[in-house]
Amino acid sequence: MKKVKIHISTSHDVYANLALEEYLVTQSNDDILLFYINSPSVVIGKHQNPWKEVDLTLRNEKKHTVARRLSGGGTVYHDRGNINFSFIRNKNQDFVNFKEHIIPISAALEKLGIRNIISPRNDIFVNDHKVSGNAEHVNSKLGRILHHGTLLYDSDLIRLNGSIRPQKKYEIKTHAVNSVRSPVMNMRVVSDHGETRLFLNSLINQLQTILVVDQIEYIDPIVIPDVSTLIAEKYETWDWNFGHTPQFEFTDDNGNLFRIRKGRVLESEDTSLIGKTFESLLL
Repeated sequence: MKKVKIHISTSHDVYANLALEEYLVTQSNDDILLFYINSPSVVIGKHQNPWKEVDLTLRNEKKHTVARRLSGGGTVYHDRGNINFSFIRNKNQDFVNFKEHIIPISAALEKLGIRNIISPRNDIFVNDHKVSGNAEHVNSKLGRILHHGTLLYDSDLIRLNGSIRPQKKYEIKTHAVNSVRSPVMNMRVVSDHGETRLFLNSLINQLQTILVVDQIEYIDPIVIPDVSTLIAEKYETWDWNFGHTPQFEFTDDNGNLFRIRKGRVLESEDTSLIGKTFESLLL
């Protein structure tokens, strides 16, 4: 792997950090390793259905934020006890190579006293429990890739498990990607390095012995105009987080069938409902 610049986001806003990732993919030519820590949020994959993946009642109660990321894969929970890492790099071949990016993280964890294995699904496991899920996005036109993953260090696991499961299972027929659930744990139980920020510092110190690091820089995504535009026009919007859901069919409790596209009713026997949001059918 070539030299990487390490960026550490100073923001805890999930929309800002997801927008920052896209900005660095499309507007930078550098090879970057980005770290960020979000406030409580549930992040779904680009091709997922939030009504199948998330407890949206907690969103309505402002217990967490729901966001859709640029990459595929399954649903993950973020909070101040979870570290997100993102390799953003130039590549002209071998675009999808998860282990190329997971191995350095795994090796750094080993140096911190956290024995782990990389699963066939490209997750990191400690003591048969998942501590890191990974996903990738490829921009073949620009020759850029985004590989990002989670690192559960000191998360609220009760909130995590509750947030990524809807309270009610709806009759939804879809080709959207379903999450694969695994038992999870916090790495702090295995090796305590203090609060999450201190653990991140220790992780970066070990990564500097594994990777060739060009520089380390703190970055505030909010002050970058293009990132602010992406937040407002994409990542905060209903059209992206809910409307981008792949087309699906829904059968309500009375046996009525609806076809939903872009989060809105496309077909229904009750024509007055066409164009309404899917949420309006659940009230």
